[in-house]
Amino acid sequence: MTRNVPCQYEPGRKRQRILYVGSGIESFESLVTDMVTGPRTTRLPSELYPVISTRGREVEVIPVWDTRGATDALRSAYVNLLLVDLRWCDDFETRVADVRKLLRALDHAEDVEQRYGFHRIVVLISGPDASRLDDLVIELGAVGVRHVLRQDFEPDALPWSSDPAFAHRVLGYCVDLTASRHVGKTAICASGGGITGIYFEMGVLKCIDDCLTNCSVNDFNMMFGISAGAVVTSLLSVGYTPDELLAGIAGVPGGRVPPLSLSLLRLSHFNHEDMRWRLRSAAQTGIRAFWDALRGRGGDTADALFLEYTSLVGAPFHSAEFESMLRRILELSGSGNDFRNLPIELFVGASDQDARSHVLFGSDGYDHVPISKAVQASLSVNPAFSSVPIDGRYYEDGAITRTSNFVEAIKRDATLIITLDPFVPYVSKLPGLAHRRGVLYNIDQYIRTISFTRFERARSGALRKNPEVSSYTFLPSNTLRRLLSTNPMDHRPYLEIWRGAYLSALQRIDQLCHRLRGDLAQQGMLLDTSLAELVAEQLRTTPNLCFEDFFPERQVEIAKREFMRPSQVPPPPVLVH
Repeated sequence: MTRNVPCQYEPGRKRQRILYVGSGIESFESLVTDMVTGPRTTRLPSELYPVISTRGREVEVIPVWDTRGATDALRSAYVNLLLVDLRWCDDFETRVADVRKLLRALDHAEDVEQRYGFHRIVVLISGPDASRLDDLVIELGAVGVRHVLRQDFEPDALPWSSDPAFAHRVLGYCVDLTASRHVGKTAICASGGGITGIYFEMGVLKCIDDCLTNCSVNDFNMMFGISAGAVVTSLLSVGYTPDELLAGIAGVPGGRVPPLSLSLLRLSHFNHEDMRWRLRSAAQTGIRAFWDALRGRGGDTADALFLEYTSLVGAPFHSAEFESMLRRILELSGSGNDFRNLPIELFVGASDQDARSHVLFGSDGYDHVPISKAVQASLSVNPAFSSVPIDGRYYEDGAITRTSNFVEAIKRDATLIITLDPFVPYVSKLPGLAHRRGVLYNIDQYIRTISFTRFERARSGALRKNPEVSSYTFLPSNTLRRLLSTNPMDHRPYLEIWRGAYLSALQRIDQLCHRLRGDLAQQGMLLDTSLAELVAEQLRTTPNLCFEDFFPERQVEIAKREFMRPSQVPPPPVLVH
């Protein structure tokens, strides 16, 4: 697995890793030799790659010689900086073409979250043709490379000739660049997806929590929730742990979340008041149509009556019971039901039903609304649930206007973002599957496809505009998507969804572990998947799932943390160097 590669990033060390892409061993060795001749600079003993100590920092320089070697290295090891040597050589234009190919490969990564940020690429150039070099600088800048260092050209010198002054400049520039990396806030963005979406997000968060050794998902600075994600993030924000959320759904004692039932088929969920109003309106419409017909004015009465009756069909459920249940749980914590009293920042996205705009409860001007009320508005999806009146406006499902508040997290200085999105379409390899399914299945798939493609476009644009942001998105596996697509409001298969979510999350962590471990370390967070691997093995081999299977060796220990007031919030974890 990727976390076991030889050049794995070691959190807590002062060592920075530079990947050198050059034309040959001579140029590399000459550059490294010249680097260590500078003041307060020494070469440290190392078994594999050169390690240079300068200005209180250690720099490991790893050489590769071609595009494939560079892309493979970036996909398997954490690299602080990419140093591309494009100085003059006999096959200069061939080297330019190779570098162009490398940048194109990095820029068009299939997974945008695996794209290496061009703001962390430094290119070295030199050559006899000044105008050619100027064109090259313009070309590099056009594709997003921000850092180019130009070496004075000596016509009679060999390409790998010694130039200590330039080497010192390169080393100092690279050290300063890695040291100047902006480390902002951490954020969790949880999207919608119905009741099954709530279960998926719980399973993912359980897996991530099991992988964090010196902190938990509750330690993230900000949380953004929409619809199902609003339910989960609101509970996390006051201090409930993923273990407690799972225990509440399963009805297992030991946590502080009371047993939860997410079943819709209860009389208390039916929208009686709205139904009575609509029945009165329907009766009045029918009587009026009857009198019009008696008076000979009913030429188009049937059409009009049908259309009017159609417009009177309303949402059969209301979400007041969910709001009441959530309010009681939130009020058990010290922070209560108030955005302004939370130990971390919480933002709940909802849609203004009439203005057709996205509103972020918890932000300035909207932080006075009770958290439970904001969540109620965010999850009230038509045509199942009626809209929720707040301050004279009517609000509904936040997913109508926004799939995720990923961009909002960036605007609030998030540089490490975990996104959970259960509402994605099922991809069938069998032609005609959707054709043979019913209309409800296809409508569900249409909405999922529109929602996910909207998110993908927004995320791709935001990451290209903000390359300093590290993003990790967790999606259900395609097998799990089929289960999630059966009925988003099905409250029964929580164990199976948790299993699929946990395994999907661990697979994603393994895929990007080299980068995730390094990015978390920048925030003072440590990652170790060994415990999660034990749980995953149990989940893979257990035919009949139970709650105990989600704990190592099936020993249930429900993690808790003390509820905190804002004044009691501890500082984020910091690694001691």
